[in-house]
Amino acid sequence: MYKVNEFLELLEQFAPLKLSHKMIEKGHYDNSGIIVRHHDYVKSVLFSLDLSLDAVKKAKDLGCDTVVTHHPAIYNPVKTLDVFGDNGAVASALSNGLNVISMHLNLDVAKGGIDDCLCLGLSGKNIKTIDLVDGECGYGKYAEISPVSVEEFKKIIENKFESQKILAYGNGNVSKIASFCGGGADQALEAIESGSFEVDTVITSDIPHHVLLPLIEHGKNVFVIPHYVAEQYGFNKFYANVSERANGKVDAHYFTDKRFM
Repeated sequence: MYKVNEFLELLEQFAPLKLSHKMIEKGHYDNSGIIVRHHDYVKSVLFSLDLSLDAVKKAKDLGCDTVVTHHPAIYNPVKTLDVFGDNGAVASALSNGLNVISMHLNLDVAKGGIDDCLCLGLSGKNIKTIDLVDGECGYGKYAEISPVSVEEFKKIIENKFESQKILAYGNGNVSKIASFCGGGADQALEAIESGSFEVDTVITSDIPHHVLLPLIEHGKNVFVIPHYVAEQYGFNKFYANVSERANGKVDAHYFTDKRFM
């Protein structure tokens, strides 16, 4: 068993909250850390990418007292809590006696975090970080892979990330990639147009058409991995690492929301 702050310290061994603060200083918005404190102990914890009603139900069914999420359980300012409203999962977590801790941008950019795991999952080698935040930590990865066709690379992603919802644009070979967990395609476009790095393929999750169009016009291949699919890959590894480091002091579980896979 841990006290809540002690458990947060364990999580920070893999994703220090200072990284979130560094990202905020660079103009990003975040809300990581202890979001809901219902009690001061952690005995059984559920890891879930989102704090959804299904995740709260799963935590309750498993007898968990704490949920750790990637996406902030509270992101925008909250004026009301209503189990039937937009913040229903937060209200439900409170009514079911759950602590909630969110590890968002700090886990995105941490060494071995979600952005790193995405690139490694794509078989990236000779990996370099595009936007350094603190030391070796940062967002966006440039890497090389063994040359394959767009069709072959799509199959590799589908198998590795266990999803058939991958979108692929382009028809050239894939060998030099830029990958971004979540969004980031606009940063890829900016770097490509400035000549900062040479890639033939961009992999991201959230890409507006006005960014997709010029990437395609520049002759780049683009792969869109659904946000949930791309990030739960690394978050699952975070869960496994924390569970191992906890060494039996907590009972840890992982919830995958199949609706988004």
